[in-house]
Amino acid sequence: MHNNRETEMLVTADWLAAHLDDAGIRIVDTRKDGYEIAHIPGAVRYPASSTPFLKDQGRVLNPEKFAALMSEMGVGDDTLVVAYDDGNNLFAARLWWALNYYGHPKVMLLDGGWDLWSAEGRAVTNVPASPRPAAFTARVDERWIAEWEQVRAAIEKPGFGILDVRSDREWTGADPMGTKRGGHIPTAVHLEWRETIDPASKRFKPAAALRGMFERLGLARDREVITYCQGGIRAAHAAFALRLAGYDRVRNYERSWSEWGNREDLPIARPEGTVQ
Repeated sequence: MHNNRETEMLVTADWLAAHLDDAGIRIVDTRKDGYEIAHIPGAVRYPASSTPFLKDQGRVLNPEKFAALMSEMGVGDDTLVVAYDDGNNLFAARLWWALNYYGHPKVMLLDGGWDLWSAEGRAVTNVPASPRPAAFTARVDERWIAEWEQVRAAIEKPGFGILDVRSDREWTGADPMGTKRGGHIPTAVHLEWRETIDPASKRFKPAAALRGMFERLGLARDREVITYCQGGIRAAHAAFALRLAGYDRVRNYERSWSEWGNREDLPIARPEGTVQ
């Protein structure tokens, strides 16, 4: 466990304000909208051809599309990416996960995101950034993703944990979110994804506090943890929080409940008991 995990994964507004002009840094605004009105100076936004979800047919963009997108945004193999948004860093964490999945660990999140940056009255601009295209190499790192076969195996496997970060209504099955079946994956533990954020500052809770939350759920730090939600976005945010808390083996079940809930052959659980 690195004691400085927070400084490896998060930048403060003070730090970013002092490094806005650094050549090796690319700031990425992952908000759904608002970029044209105001953004952090020098920040690029996802090109219009993409979405904050970085998805294509329910999966992360394929290597060619992802590399082309990064190139367009001026993100090269040596670029440090600093991402932010205005929704508890949900979409920023999705980019963090996608970059790590494609072998680019040089990515950090702005702690507190756009909300804290704006609240502190820091510099903003409405001038769009126009970076030069960069050469980005996408190298898939399978340690960051889980498929349904791995999740099913983890249900009964010692040393594994499954973390469901959906809403209470999704967890209980009251809201199946358009899938054939509602409920959750057997043996999973539940913590809504936004519980890892301090609601006042919009910053991540301290690593020690996060660790305590996860350990109280029964997720020991020596376990490999698989996170899931509906489509791998909230689960990516949870993966970030777990890594921040010192968990070294974390996978995102990207297809999540949108796949699991529609597969009649996979077991589900509800509060009143397991349903096959």
